[in-house]
Amino acid sequence: MITINTFEEEKKAENKISESRKQTNDLRIFNSSLSHEIKAPIRAIDGYARIFLEDYGAGIDENGVKLIENIRNICSDTLVLINKLLDYTKFAEMEPIKEPVDLKNLIQSVFNELVGSYSAGNSTDLRFKSSIPIILSDSFLIKQIITNIISNSLKFTRGKEAGIITVGYQYEENTPVFYIKDNGVGFDMKFSENLFGMFQRMHSVDDFEGSGLGLALVKKMIESLGGSVWITGEVGKGACIYFTIAQEDILN
Repeated sequence: MITINTFEEEKKAENKISESRKQTNDLRIFNSSLSHEIKAPIRAIDGYARIFLEDYGAGIDENGVKLIENIRNICSDTLVLINKLLDYTKFAEMEPIKEPVDLKNLIQSVFNELVGSYSAGNSTDLRFKSSIPIILSDSFLIKQIITNIISNSLKFTRGKEAGIITVGYQYEENTPVFYIKDNGVGFDMKFSENLFGMFQRMHSVDDFEGSGLGLALVKKMIESLGGSVWITGEVGKGACIYFTIAQEDILN
């Protein structure tokens, strides 16, 4: 009787896993279809707006041109948002493949790639406050994490005459913690928990561009790697994002 019950429980567990995989696959197909169905008309609107400007732009006043350009900007922002939502779903489903990653070199490389597009009117320095260990991680996911964090730091230090992004590594209560800190606009700490929610923003879209999904993606990806993430900040003095990974994934 015990054997039969055990067999039935195992069968139920297998059926539950199979159903879960089917639902995940159905969600993936739905997201792909939804992406195509929404992106197509948005691209069409943007295309017609571009053609209108090319063919008739010379015959309308400055305000008219600005209105059409606003339409194109809204189309562009909407496409970015759709891609971010798809990324969120994709990263939630990914099974990390871990390999050695030189985190310091990765952070420096991402900074070098991004800094030119954010620092037109100011200079921004990247500083390492401590040695950064080589870690065991999924190279694709960790690069996406660093890209999102560095992008935020560059965006929110853009108004500073001299932006500073500081990277460090330390132990807190026997836990290895990485941090990326900036001297940007910062935020009120009473809103800190909201920052990792989807579509949560602390600043007006008129002041800073963005989808409100960046930190939600960071949280999802870090958790998929077995770590945790939190943020501190102060209005006018900057913000600092901390994240952990498993002790066994610290290689040196």
